[in-house]
Amino acid sequence: MRIDGPVVVTGGAGFLGAEVLRQLQALSCSDVRVIDVAPFPGAVPERVRFFRGDLRSFDMTEAFAGAKTVLHLAACQYHTPLAKRTYDLPFFEVNVEGTRRVIEAAVGAKAARLVFVSTNMVYGLPQRLPLSEDHPRAPFGPYGQSKLAAERLVESALARGLDAAIVRPGLIVGPGRTGVVARVFDWILANRPVWLIGNGKNRYEMMASADVASLVLHAGAAKGFGVYNCRAREVPTMREWIEAVIARAGSTSRVVGVPGRPVKIGLRALEALRIAPLRRDQYLIADLDYHLDAERARVDLGWSPRWSGTEAVLETFRWYTAKTASPGGQPVATERPS
Repeated sequence: MRIDGPVVVTGGAGFLGAEVLRQLQALSCSDVRVIDVAPFPGAVPERVRFFRGDLRSFDMTEAFAGAKTVLHLAACQYHTPLAKRTYDLPFFEVNVEGTRRVIEAAVGAKAARLVFVSTNMVYGLPQRLPLSEDHPRAPFGPYGQSKLAAERLVESALARGLDAAIVRPGLIVGPGRTGVVARVFDWILANRPVWLIGNGKNRYEMMASADVASLVLHAGAAKGFGVYNCRAREVPTMREWIEAVIARAGSTSRVVGVPGRPVKIGLRALEALRIAPLRRDQYLIADLDYHLDAERARVDLGWSPRWSGTEAVLETFRWYTAKTASPGGQPVATERPS
């Protein structure tokens, strides 16, 4: 696989960006430019230039000068620390206006290829499974809606000569990311019950960051417009992966399911008051089967996932326990979902 450089990676200081950079280094890419609103964690790798700036306002001219490939990973997500509450997060400002400015910079630099990382949340409620790329796009929460608007900007840029691809992953996990699974890990480490909406027998797609980064690079090396789902090698039920973590931890926790309908009614009421712990596009699908078809990526790009969902979660748990354990061995949560 060959990625034409120079390569611009937006969001390269983040969780997925770290894995993309690692794989670009393995491909011996000699000129990589990273743009991120957050400081770079640790030392900037060799052959990487770091530009700290907000996509909503940052002058990207220097970072994009001569760029051939643009990997647009930066996004406002539910765990993004841009606001204290999810209700105040700038989804549309970052994900739509930021994408518009990235496209303008790419077109201005005459970049040859742009890969936009979207989300499976653009599909909304599943009408059929597995979810394929031609499934209707009907997101019902601000994150998915903003990503759909950004996808449409990418699609419209094709007429301006920008060759592009869209990658739609599910929930990405791995070392460096906790998000909503941190709460589950904390319950397990404290030997507390793990509460689920529904009975936990539904299969929800979770995938390793290494697999998502690999698909992003495969899409970046290709030509022609394409939309590609990313999936795990195997998709466990919610109960299966949680019980695997319980076993790995040697915990006495147990999975406790609660009926989905009354919980969702209650969360909807709390959301109206802006105090719900989950947002609509999180809780409405919490007890549903929600997994992806990635056959197009296999056929068009020769890509296939290496990690199962359970393996990805267990690797995340290994990292989390190493990161959050105090000198006395007690878990100390350093990141909580808003």
